[in-house]
Amino acid sequence: MDKIMNDYLVKIEKYLKSMSDSERIDIVKEIKSVMLELQNNGVSSEQIIERLGNPKELAKAYLGEAISKNSTFSWRKFGAVFAFCSSFAGVSGMFLLPIISTLSIALMIGGVITPIGGIIKFVGYLMGYDIAGITIEIGAFIPSPMQFLPVSIVIGVLMFLLGKVLWKLTIKYIHVISPKKKTL
Repeated sequence: MDKIMNDYLVKIEKYLKSMSDSERIDIVKEIKSVMLELQNNGVSSEQIIERLGNPKELAKAYLGEAISKNSTFSWRKFGAVFAFCSSFAGVSGMFLLPIISTLSIALMIGGVITPIGGIIKFVGYLMGYDIAGITIEIGAFIPSPMQFLPVSIVIGVLMFLLGKVLWKLTIKYIHVISPKKKTL
């Protein structure tokens, strides 16, 4: 393998730095294997690089595919989404992706915390305490201490579900804007 192809692989690895080490190594090995096979079939290094295309675009395709493979949330995937935004997404992605991905996480966390606050407020009420720092106001409606727990659970579930929907939209958006890998 010559310098041209090694430089290409170094660039690919740099663009994929937000991925886990094992995923990044597997992708680089796959590309290297394709390069060596083509080289053994008499294809020049320049032709191989031309077939593979821009290393940034190829890395974008691999990263987009890895992110959109499944829509489950993980902190590593969240980091990959931000790396995708900063490295590969266009102007719309640089604004839209960080907003919807961060909002999705905030809503999911809020969806967990809200019922916990409801439980704390309700237990405090049963013990004769009013915990003033935990409150819910929806317009003019302020739930009574007996209504507080069910209202907090409903709000928490709705927030969590909205967060999950936004996360799935984030993954779908990445899938749509990421190019497909070229087949050699």
